[in-house]
Amino acid sequence: MTLAKSDDPVSLALSPAGADARRRACSPGQPVRVGLLLNPRAGRSKSARQRHRLQSLLGIDDAWDETWDLASVRRALSRLLCRRGANVLAIAGGDGTVHHTVNALVDLTREAELATGSDIPLPRLLILNGGTLNIVGRTCAIHGPPHEILEKFLRYFSGAPLSRVPARRLPLLNVAWQGPQGPVLPRLGFVFGSEVAYHAIALYERFGAGYHGLARFLFELSRGATFGSELWRREGWKVGPYESQLRVDDQLWTRYTGVAAATVDLTLAIGAARAIRRSLYQPGFSVRVIEALQPAAVVKLLPAMMSDRPVAGMLDLPSCKLLTLQGPYTLDGELFDEPPIVEQRLPLQVSLSEVRLHAVPGEWTADEW
Repeated sequence: MTLAKSDDPVSLALSPAGADARRRACSPGQPVRVGLLLNPRAGRSKSARQRHRLQSLLGIDDAWDETWDLASVRRALSRLLCRRGANVLAIAGGDGTVHHTVNALVDLTREAELATGSDIPLPRLLILNGGTLNIVGRTCAIHGPPHEILEKFLRYFSGAPLSRVPARRLPLLNVAWQGPQGPVLPRLGFVFGSEVAYHAIALYERFGAGYHGLARFLFELSRGATFGSELWRREGWKVGPYESQLRVDDQLWTRYTGVAAATVDLTLAIGAARAIRRSLYQPGFSVRVIEALQPAAVVKLLPAMMSDRPVAGMLDLPSCKLLTLQGPYTLDGELFDEPPIVEQRLPLQVSLSEVRLHAVPGEWTADEW
């Protein structure tokens, strides 16, 4: 028995009725049903006109939900998956929107499985982009304005069984500090950056969003390291190197500047600067280590960091299993501070998650389907 329309959607999601609704919706023979999650604070979605164009493609109110804050993501997912019966979750937003949606989706599903004692399938993800960098969307070959992507998908798959929709596996990183009682504040994501990336993003955000802000940030960084500046005197220490251990599988560094890890292609500019390139079924996750360098040497290395070419001072490891380090970090462009409740720094571990996500790739044609 399902709950009434006025009841709490999260309670429904954690009930046997909600679990049954999700299992039925994700059966291969069920017709495609899209649920749209919109972040009105992300990139193109800030435009009410753009949001209306997306909403009008679906036609009915229960097919979409706007999430104005993180607390609303969980309720929106509950409504779309259990009341709407969505088996394709369309996400309109940037990498941060995808990050928080994935974490809320996995957490909600795990809670529902514990509450009901049964496995619950995850919907396919249709990433519409709409943010500033859209790294995950580009990995799935998703290009173009969100409304054009959604319109194309609906044109090809509306009324078709779910089994007709192509799906590409999206491996996930699992990132968590290791406390005495077990993992602390675990997160799932696609692109990890160590403490130097954490500080760089915090500084970059002062110069504005997108590639314009990134260009201004890189210019100020280069100028400060070369000639000095007030900003550099205050913030230059954040470029490293860091006096702490880094371990990648069986390799150890006692000093290093930074490290990045990714399960997806790390593309830093549209169609150009691809720093990490991943093949479809490549095992593990890719790691790039920037060795202990002085700031001026790091600045000289910046062009190489934005490509996948080997260079001295930078080591690429294509298939890793475990990364251990310390400090705050960034995951999919979101910033995460160290836990404030401990007396000493906890080791931070990055590993491959067992969660299996599948996204709709952009390379489909009317002839194929």
